[in-house]
Amino acid sequence: MDFLTFKPKFWAALCIILMITAPAFSQSGSFWDDSDLSLFRSGGSIGLTASTYTAQGIDNRRPPGVLQTNANFNFTALGLRSGFNLNYSTDDSGFRQNMNSINYSARWRWLTFRAGDVNTRFSDYSLNGTTIRGGYARANPGNFSVEVIGGKSKRVVRPSLESAFREPSFNQWAFGTKMGITGTNGSYFNLSTFYAQDDAASLSGEIIEIKPQENLTLTPDFRMNLFDGRFTLESQFTASVFTRDLEGEPFSSSDLGIPVFFTAIYQPRASTHVNYAGKALAGFRSDFFDMNIGYERIQPGFMSLGRGTVRNDLETITLSPAFRFFQNRLSIRSDVTLGRDNLLGTRFQTQSNTGIGSNVQMVFSETFHLTTSYNLLLNDITMNQTDGIEQPAGGQSQVSQNFMLQPNFTILGEDFIHNIAVTGGYLSINSSFTGDPQNSNSFSSVSYTGMLSYSITLPAGLTLNSSGNYLTNSSDGGDIRNIGINLGTSYALFNRKLTLGLNLGINRSRMEREVMNGSAITNRFQQLVGGINSSYRLTDKDTFNLTLRSRNSRVLDGAGNDFTELEGSFRYQRTF
Repeated sequence: MDFLTFKPKFWAALCIILMITAPAFSQSGSFWDDSDLSLFRSGGSIGLTASTYTAQGIDNRRPPGVLQTNANFNFTALGLRSGFNLNYSTDDSGFRQNMNSINYSARWRWLTFRAGDVNTRFSDYSLNGTTIRGGYARANPGNFSVEVIGGKSKRVVRPSLESAFREPSFNQWAFGTKMGITGTNGSYFNLSTFYAQDDAASLSGEIIEIKPQENLTLTPDFRMNLFDGRFTLESQFTASVFTRDLEGEPFSSSDLGIPVFFTAIYQPRASTHVNYAGKALAGFRSDFFDMNIGYERIQPGFMSLGRGTVRNDLETITLSPAFRFFQNRLSIRSDVTLGRDNLLGTRFQTQSNTGIGSNVQMVFSETFHLTTSYNLLLNDITMNQTDGIEQPAGGQSQVSQNFMLQPNFTILGEDFIHNIAVTGGYLSINSSFTGDPQNSNSFSSVSYTGMLSYSITLPAGLTLNSSGNYLTNSSDGGDIRNIGINLGTSYALFNRKLTLGLNLGINRSRMEREVMNGSAITNRFQQLVGGINSSYRLTDKDTFNLTLRSRNSRVLDGAGNDFTELEGSFRYQRTF
């Protein structure tokens, strides 16, 4: 009998033996009870959400109907962890990238694999949150780790005359890797690189203004924990090579005086520039005192395709002391931030800002807590004089102060819980032009806010809550008054299988504005909101949710439009 004839019989016999011996192993505990391995475990969930929306008096703010589905499945077999995730939505308009996602993941000991729509973070300035449709792998044996990611980071979006706000984009491919080593005390050192390139051929034949781009980053980052973690020092630095137009004239290595091997990896062109961004942080920890000192610098023109829009040309210094007294019943924290732009001195104006913030938390007893905060922001814009160029005179300064006081009372009874929270706030903004005698315009604004909320929880599954808020604002442009009341309740039935919730609110506002001839225009508005929420647990694994919301806005006096919005959603979720 050859092996081909024997093979089906062999597998059948092996399956029978495994079915017979597996229960015996689990009962005897000779192997499975002495290890953290399980023969097979599985779980997951599936969900379906259907939502609808309609409006009268205004244009629809969202699609009239949206269907969303999600599913995930995970299992563990002999130490191998794996899973599958799927998200799909019919709201896939041409105004953005596709939000639907599907991914698969598997893990075994120190190996991790993911495929589909994956994302990870290498550093703050290189790869940071960008979703890539492709694959990801991580290996961390011991204190050493390696990460690799690659795939499509953007899909092609073609220009459209029908959609005025539709921004075209190329297919974009991205790849990255990160290597690191971690010490036993939490210290680490990492080195990562990320590369992304637009596919110019994906929009061939289209009349567009955008150009295909290319980007390469290199980031070393480290953290050192010293003296049992009481002192830490960490830093990260990203060098970015960015090309704005891949169709530009390429340079040779001899023209730039750079090694030949670099041009084989990245071809410099007329629109290529090199920039950097980085930050450093030093921290000290003790039983009653903490101190953090940080510095961040993002060079002008710094760009990275591994994250969203980066505000460049920025330098920031931070200082954050914190104190704790009376066994942490009193804590005081302050944050001081100094920032400025125009780092190279090539712009007509320089903006500098100073922020000072303090937060105090006091615990008087189990029933009474008090939190207070104060924030001061100083913003100055100064004009820079350049030889041979006539500059406009004058700058601008702005001072903003914000004070907040929040006492909180919690009363615990045998059958109920009372919670009372009060919030009072003060905000002032003063803005003026400086250095220009012909421009005496200034702006000032003062706001007072207050809120009172009360809630009670009863043992029968009934919860009642209410809140009221008030705002008044006086500025050079006019006055605003706003007052609102909200009521809500929730009740659990059938051994908490069914939960019903109801929310109602009314809000009234009055705005008075001055016009050119010295007269005033007054507008008064009223808004009614309501919502019903219900959740029913059919079984331990099946849950239904139904939500209905309504918003009605009316103009009581002055100009404006009346409108009504209605929206509802139904969701089913099953776990297994």
